[in-house]
Amino acid sequence: MVLEQIYPLKLIEKNVLFALILGIAYTIIGIGTAVVLFPEDPAIVAVAFTAILIIPTVNKLFKQAEYIEGKRKKSNLLLFFRDHYQIFIIYALLFLGIFIVFSFFSIMLPNLAVNHIFENQLEVKYGKTGSAVITGDAVVGTSIFKKIFFNNLSVLILCLITAFLFGDGAFFLITWNASVWGIIFGHLAKTAAFAMGKDPFIYFLLIFASVFPHMMLEALSYFSSAAAGGILSGGFTREKFMSEKFVHVLRDFILLMVLSIFIVFIAAYVETYVLQNFDVYRTIIQQSFS
Repeated sequence: MVLEQIYPLKLIEKNVLFALILGIAYTIIGIGTAVVLFPEDPAIVAVAFTAILIIPTVNKLFKQAEYIEGKRKKSNLLLFFRDHYQIFIIYALLFLGIFIVFSFFSIMLPNLAVNHIFENQLEVKYGKTGSAVITGDAVVGTSIFKKIFFNNLSVLILCLITAFLFGDGAFFLITWNASVWGIIFGHLAKTAAFAMGKDPFIYFLLIFASVFPHMMLEALSYFSSAAAGGILSGGFTREKFMSEKFVHVLRDFILLMVLSIFIVFIAAYVETYVLQNFDVYRTIIQQSFS
């Protein structure tokens, strides 16, 4: 890919902040190309193009991780993260870049354009995504934690299955989640700011500060699940079933999945706390529905 040659992986490895720039640039290109080529229904295509642009970089990261795992004789989480922590940082920054661009366009474009270009993201009902539960009655009630946890767990399992069966499909789901979060939070900020005569970017920053901890925790759990699925898939294709190396791969898979579920649990707890205790965030939600 030409763009990949312009922006090689070595550049990101030298300074992981370039991954944020890469996520922003590829998302802008993905959305722009989708609007030009598929003007009637660009929403899903924009996500697909963005994922396709980023996947070569992600694949190289996975190949490096698989190579390291294949040489290691011991298996535990500390060793795994010592060897691969940079991959998770790059993943997080790519995700954040996608989120920022979708948020920006959601705020800056006229509502008519947003409703058309990002129709599928806006059709995701508030409260039924893995991102946030933000309907007016969702900020109260004892069942909110269960709803958030099981919604996020279902996304995690989908990431695992798609990574195991299709490899690259998992990053499409992660890109989709970033786009949904970006569009919904951007639209929420703009709607509330318009109702109150305030600056939408100030409102967005307040929302971002509120949701950032649980959003990145959820994203991290999806990355871990996708990595687990990719590692297990590689074990089945390259190693003899139940050989010593295959058992080693299986241990890594189990450790990553346990970690992923634990992170989902923590993320759900944090999100529940934010929804029930952050008055500024709750006020913005209520203003957006006024």
